[in-house]
Amino acid sequence: MDIVRCLQTFCAVVETSSFTAAAERMYLTQPSVSTHIHDLEKKYGTILLNRKRDGITPTDSGKLLYDYAKKILKLTSETADAINEVNQLKRGEVEIGASTVPGTYILPDVLLRFKKNYPGINLSMRIGDTSEIIQDVFEQNVEFGIVGEKVRKSGLTFHKLIRDHIIFVANPSMKKSQIELAELKKVPLVFRESSSGTRMVVLEKLAKKGITKKDLTIVMELGSTEAVKQGAIAGLGATFVSERTIKNELNQKLLKKILIKDLVIERNFWIVTHSVGGFSRAGLTLFDFIKKTYPENK
Repeated sequence: MDIVRCLQTFCAVVETSSFTAAAERMYLTQPSVSTHIHDLEKKYGTILLNRKRDGITPTDSGKLLYDYAKKILKLTSETADAINEVNQLKRGEVEIGASTVPGTYILPDVLLRFKKNYPGINLSMRIGDTSEIIQDVFEQNVEFGIVGEKVRKSGLTFHKLIRDHIIFVANPSMKKSQIELAELKKVPLVFRESSSGTRMVVLEKLAKKGITKKDLTIVMELGSTEAVKQGAIAGLGATFVSERTIKNELNQKLLKKILIKDLVIERNFWIVTHSVGGFSRAGLTLFDFIKKTYPENK
């Protein structure tokens, strides 16, 4: 039994007081209308209609069913409309995660353009360090994440997004504009916290050059890119940051770039997804939009 169709037929009978008129409205034969009413009466175990010579009227149970049927049919129609809007991307919700650099300096502009194309989709973004965002994706708290370090973790897939350069900057009071790699050991440094993707990449690159964390003079560890930049501006120490985060400070001469001989630090930003998928339609559309905005290695 198609309960929705039966309820539609029942309401038509009540509203027209006629099986014949209801059949015409519903584009059914009169026997089909009778079958729908019989099925409902059998389902609810009661007589729903009074059949009289001067017309058909609902019983007390029929009146009750009619009131509920109208509500059910209204919700059914609204549900179909809502699903259609979701499928057509006229509405939806997407929550993603991002580590500090992409979340603060790269994605806002992309999300703004996406929102202009899909105004009915509500977007939200969690910003945390790389480890936090990777864990959020693993636990499926967000649909996907954008991070600055690829890690080995079962159940996750990393998609290359965009290249990034990490540069060394310091307060302009630092006289040298280039130093030897060995000199780095003596320079006071402001570093990101241990779970930062930027920090992981820097330490990995230095380790390949024979320099460990113990060799460095780290005077302070701070929890965000903005914090380490402000620390460097204040003269607490030099720092490593993404080139994408430092343009204003370099232009305003609040900080200056220091070249380190024989040291170039590059990395990729990655979109991390759960291997089992779980994308909403809107989430998949946003994923594709970001990928098309930043072709690999751009």
